[in-house]
Amino acid sequence: MGVLDGLPADQTPDPENRIKNEANISAFLGSMWLHSTIPEVQGVSVAELQMVAVQYFVNRADAYAAASLATLADLADSPGGRRAAVKGLERLVRLGIPAPSWYGEELVLDACWEAGDVYGDCRTYFMSFRAPSGDFALSYTVDYSDFHFDMVSTCGHHPDIEELLGPHIERNSFFHDRLYPPRRCEPEEVFKGTFRSLEDWDIFCVGGDASKLDFSFVSVRALWKARMRMLPQLEIDTSAMVKPTDDEQALRNGAFLMYLITGNRKLDEPHIKAIDEMCWFHGFNGFSVSPVSSFVFLERYLPSKYEPRDPVVRAVRDLMPDFITWAANVTDVPIEAVPHLEYKTGQYLKGYPKWKKKDPEIDRIPRPRSL
Repeated sequence: MGVLDGLPADQTPDPENRIKNEANISAFLGSMWLHSTIPEVQGVSVAELQMVAVQYFVNRADAYAAASLATLADLADSPGGRRAAVKGLERLVRLGIPAPSWYGEELVLDACWEAGDVYGDCRTYFMSFRAPSGDFALSYTVDYSDFHFDMVSTCGHHPDIEELLGPHIERNSFFHDRLYPPRRCEPEEVFKGTFRSLEDWDIFCVGGDASKLDFSFVSVRALWKARMRMLPQLEIDTSAMVKPTDDEQALRNGAFLMYLITGNRKLDEPHIKAIDEMCWFHGFNGFSVSPVSSFVFLERYLPSKYEPRDPVVRAVRDLMPDFITWAANVTDVPIEAVPHLEYKTGQYLKGYPKWKKKDPEIDRIPRPRSL
């Protein structure tokens, strides 16, 4: 009850404003969810907390409580919680407290968009909805990495989708060499790009600590999950991970080696091992390179395997700029995005290596990618 009673009195929006009530209750549910992950209340499920919330609003018995129950009937995580909210609202109606006028109205998915960088390290998804009581839009940004972790970095909501798209249109057109402007996409793409962060939150933040998640994610999480239920529900194998085969590894090693030899590079045994490490690391889930993969390879993978003075580390430092240029040209990195990739990798290599000794604990093992 301490969590529930923590809702300030000035956070009770007009019961007739569906949008503000949904945003308010979504933040309320996000706070409950966040509290359910801390040690003091672990073992109490979110579904149980939501049932307590329903009873709290039933006991409050005013217009705001009715609007909150109407919202919970849509936003509660569990079907049982949504059914309990409906029954609670019906009880208030019998007591003479009417449901808000928007309760039960049809909400229609209008359109979906995505924006992000050309390397696949970041995606922002947008959904807009139409309803008789007012339109509504959401945004959801995820930073991706195959070998690191995915992180929900920011979320937003606004009645006008153009207000959410606007900053991305302006920023992405300014950095057109590495970002693409918002474009229409299919609902299935929104589902695939965001569902893991909603369900497997513990692998989306360092050490499984939910408090390290951006609070905009916590406050929009319930609302986004509810709207996701309107999208096609896809069966996706979250354990799927495509490792490079021996043949693929040999072909990439050979192709990069030929590129270096053509440039008259002098190579020795550590260079051959460095080539194998670079091609292997960047070959999971499809061969690719990006600023994030460069960082994770140099700062999370190599320090877990090698001492800083190892000849292989020096060979990687020597060959990495060539590898990035070559790999970008043989993958689908747009030519205008290559300079930024080369620049970021060059920044990571300044004064490299920076670690004092090998640290196996820092390793980021390959895992399936959401995107």
